[in-house]
Amino acid sequence: MEELRDSQDNFWISYADLMAGLLFVFILVIGAVIVKHNYMTSEIMKQKDSMEKLKNELDITKKTIYKLTSIKANIIDKLRLKLGDKIEVDPKSGALRISGNILFQQDQDTLIESSKKTLTNILSEYIEVLMNDKEIKDNLDKIIIEGHTNSDGDYLYNLELSQKRALSVMKFLLALQPENENELQRYVTANGRSETDLIITNTKENKFASRRIEIKFRLKNDEAISEISRMLGSK
Repeated sequence: MEELRDSQDNFWISYADLMAGLLFVFILVIGAVIVKHNYMTSEIMKQKDSMEKLKNELDITKKTIYKLTSIKANIIDKLRLKLGDKIEVDPKSGALRISGNILFQQDQDTLIESSKKTLTNILSEYIEVLMNDKEIKDNLDKIIIEGHTNSDGDYLYNLELSQKRALSVMKFLLALQPENENELQRYVTANGRSETDLIITNTKENKFASRRIEIKFRLKNDEAISEISRMLGSK
């Protein structure tokens, strides 16, 4: 009888130990689940905060780009208003195209005397728009004078000729405002393009139009802004 009682006592002790062990394991599992849940919640909150920060930075970038692109549009509008009755202003780039036949004799890089009055009016008003507005000036990188030829003749000869013609126009521009010459020199550059950018009309080269001087402006980080703006606009 005593042996039976001892056996029963040992059974309940073992059963109690087993239940205590299971309870301990259960508590460990619950604890692990709670810890993991808290960790995952913390990570989700961190990711949410990170995403919110990225979104805010993207919004700021967009606003900055839209501001800069609006500055370019504003410049073009002012140029068209100022010069619209004198010369065509490209509505997308703000570039001016002046026929080389008006400015130079064939194969020459010296300005024709009769062209100087018209060129003075155009260049003076172009520079006035770009340099007299503080917001525009603060974002201005370069004023580019480009010489272009048609495809007649040798490429290298045309390259030298187009460079000399662009330089002639640049010198004329700087001489117009001697009091601002030092400042303008930081912005103005002259480039020869030879026959690399011909004007094509109805699939054929327009030799008359290809022979020209182009005057254009470039804003700071203009290429990057245009590319990023294009990417943002496509989304």
